[in-house]
Amino acid sequence: MPIYLNIHTHQTSTEKDTLSIINAQNTSGWMDMAVGKFSVGLHPWYIKPENIAEDFVQLEELACQSNVLAIGECGLDRLIDLDMSIQEEVFIRQIRLAETLQKPVIIHCVKAFSELIMLKKKLKPSIPMIVHGFNNNAQICQQLINHQFYLSLGSALLNSESNASKNILTIPIQQLFLETDDKNCFISTIFAHASTYLTEPVEVLQEQILQNFKRVVSADSSVV
Repeated sequence: MPIYLNIHTHQTSTEKDTLSIINAQNTSGWMDMAVGKFSVGLHPWYIKPENIAEDFVQLEELACQSNVLAIGECGLDRLIDLDMSIQEEVFIRQIRLAETLQKPVIIHCVKAFSELIMLKKKLKPSIPMIVHGFNNNAQICQQLINHQFYLSLGSALLNSESNASKNILTIPIQQLFLETDDKNCFISTIFAHASTYLTEPVEVLQEQILQNFKRVVSADSSVV
């Protein structure tokens, strides 16, 4: 049975034939991670400099769990009131944690794509790096593709005039993921719109994205 792979969501789902990677951190802390597949990370919005050491102790403990498949979301955000040097420090530590654990990184990036690319060139991580919720212009899209980032597209695909809808044809399908993020929509709806833009049957897209997923989680077929 083909499944819908939702690479990044903040909500549990009752949608059938779906595998969701749930972001485990929210404004109130870490959610119950007893059942499901998760990503864990320190989002730049929630970084408090006085708590970084303590937060990393907990993050490193959670990240080792077998049902944690990715580190993140984490990254860089120029629209928040937190010094970029602190954001970069925390982000780099999470990239290095991901390297140690050999788990992919799910990235939140707002108006800091040049810094993101420079960090990847500097650190040369071996683990896959997935920019989630991508909805930026064609130039940034191509730069990220050229630097071997995976791009995850979400609810912006529901708007045919969005950057995501215009860029989806230029993203190699081997570097593509789909997601719902924090939006109240079905991943099957995102897949349906992506299928229309790509003129590929939904089932073909499901299989390709599932193969992408198996590749970024070290081809461990036991996760699906």
